[in-house]
Amino acid sequence: MSALPQELDQFQSPPDERGNAEIRQFITFACTGQSFGVDIMSMREIRNWSPVTPLPAQKPDVLGVIDIRGRVVPVHDLALRIGCSAERRKQHDGHIILVLNVAGHDMGLLVDSVSDIIDVEAANILPVPQIEGSAARFLAGIARQGGNLVAILDEETVLREAVELPHSGAERLLDDDSISPAGDTEFVFLDEIQG
Repeated sequence: MSALPQELDQFQSPPDERGNAEIRQFITFACTGQSFGVDIMSMREIRNWSPVTPLPAQKPDVLGVIDIRGRVVPVHDLALRIGCSAERRKQHDGHIILVLNVAGHDMGLLVDSVSDIIDVEAANILPVPQIEGSAARFLAGIARQGGNLVAILDEETVLREAVELPHSGAERLLDDDSISPAGDTEFVFLDEIQG
């Protein structure tokens, strides 16, 4: 997929001639070396990375917002949002933004690259194993595609939830030796100051 950005209309396939409603299409992509898929019906467009406008007091996975034809769309680092990485990526050139519309809300997901469109029969979508400590809640299933497995995102869960990182920006500041924790700081309240 070399011509980016692209509209969803360019991805849609003609209806299956056999009328088989058991086949679903997914756009596959890579994120931190892992293969994921997202339902093609949720896709709005695929864009090359472009700078975002940061927002104040945003969560770590929110990179900022972009303007897409008059719509303000938040862009999330997918790896941080679903727990594939604990660090925000600093260099975004060469990355891709998938713009999804989920339950009437637009959201952008920063991913490494887009791979292909795959057709998957319902029988080849396997349940997600429940592994303690994993982010299985962000997956709707595992698609068997030839000899490969593709993790299919549950777009509504990705929209609603994010993995809580063990160290937020405020906690990282306290880890710095040059900053004292609150227990060593003397607080002066304005009510106590006499002019």
